[in-house]
Amino acid sequence: MSRRRRWAVLCVVGLAVAVGLSACTYLFSDAPVPTLILGEVMILGGRGELMLSVNDMPDGGLASAAVVLGGITYDVGKISNVTVEALYGFEVLAEQFAGGLGGFVVAHACAGLPSGGFVKLHFDVTGNVTLNDFGFTKGDISLGDDNNDLIVFEMTDAYKHYAK
Repeated sequence: MSRRRRWAVLCVVGLAVAVGLSACTYLFSDAPVPTLILGEVMILGGRGELMLSVNDMPDGGLASAAVVLGGITYDVGKISNVTVEALYGFEVLAEQFAGGLGGFVVAHACAGLPSGGFVKLHFDVTGNVTLNDFGFTKGDISLGDDNNDLIVFEMTDAYKHYAK
């Protein structure tokens, strides 16, 4: 093989390796991941609350959230009379909780929320209630940013999120 041909092959292989490695840099980046955080259940007397928060929301922050009916499940033997309280400028547009299934829609008309709590679920409790008495189906939850684009997000509980 001629010297010129070896040099050309070496350049092509080097370029292919460089492009291949650069395509994988996202695997090692420290870019923040948009996250929906399920808070800890707080109980005072016969009432409980559970805060939903977000962290590292892109493009102006979280501006809307929708959970289809059944996207939230709960133990009806321990939890009843669930209501949604919107926080920090969000408005409840719809909510329905009955028979252990729930869902809601909230939106913020003026701005997005990059990080922080946006909804509290309030409920009556019987006995000891923990986050394990609720179920959240990620595929039934949609988050929208301030540009009206869907947000690809991770979902975790507060213990796991703040322990990392």
